Amino acid sequence: MIGAISLISLGFLLTPISQPGSPLLAAQLTRSRPVVAALDYKDPDVAAEFAACQSLDTEAVEDELAASGIPVPPTMNDMDMRMMLVEMRMRKAGKIGTKKEKPKKPPPNANEFEKALYEKPVFRELFEEWQRTRNTNAMNLATEHLTNPRRAKERYGGTAKYDETIAKIEEALKAKKASVATSGKLAYSGFPANMGEAGVKMTLSAFGELVNFTFEENDDGMTCSGLVEFDGVDTAKAAIEKYDGMDMGLGNAITLEPQ
Repeated sequence: MIGAISLISLGFLLTPISQPGSPLLAAQLTRSRPVVAALDYKDPDVAAEFAACQSLDTEAVEDELAASGIPVPPTMNDMDMRMMLVEMRMRKAGKIGTKKEKPKKPPPNANEFEKALYEKPVFRELFEEWQRTRNTNAMNLATEHLTNPRRAKERYGGTAKYDETIAKIEEALKAKKASVATSGKLAYSGFPANMGEAGVKMTLSAFGELVNFTFEENDDGMTCSGLVEFDGVDTAKAAIEKYDGMDMGLGNAITLEPQ
């Protein structure tokens, strides 16, 4: 089995799935548009789902797709149809198509609010929740509290809601980054490049067994970055607590971002 099977030939569009039975769901999985990802069969979840789909007969595969509003083109072969079912199941389980875009580093002249969105993941989660619920008042207060706290208090202060919202903002700003880690996967950056792959790997493996590790030098020629996966979330949190924000004397602090 090839490690990563591209879905280009199927014309699948990897976007968030719609509700079962809806016309939009069928359109998402059958329209011919550029593909932005592939199913990686080295991923244990994908491999397990593929094995489960292989145990079904063709009619059962067609029936399950049809039940979710996904018509199977008459010209589609059996393997492509099973791959479509794997993708559909993975989407329903929230295992693909839900990855968040990594926040962009703010420019040197960024204000305190912009810096907080990048540097404080707990605050970013709080602000994104207010965006999802369209809590405009809280978003406005958070923005102004970080850029001009005196004006924010003059404009919004004097109410219980103000005190409650400010308390949430301050709690999120002070929260440790480790608290948002939900798996052993981290993206790291800022270790000195002259440590080499072996040196960085040895440093991180001191916290526990590494399931996966990548290494590459950054464009500045002085630091490196990559991905590391520990054998558990607690190990990842310990690494964040130890090294995230540490200044290695190169002008940039080490960052360990939960993935």
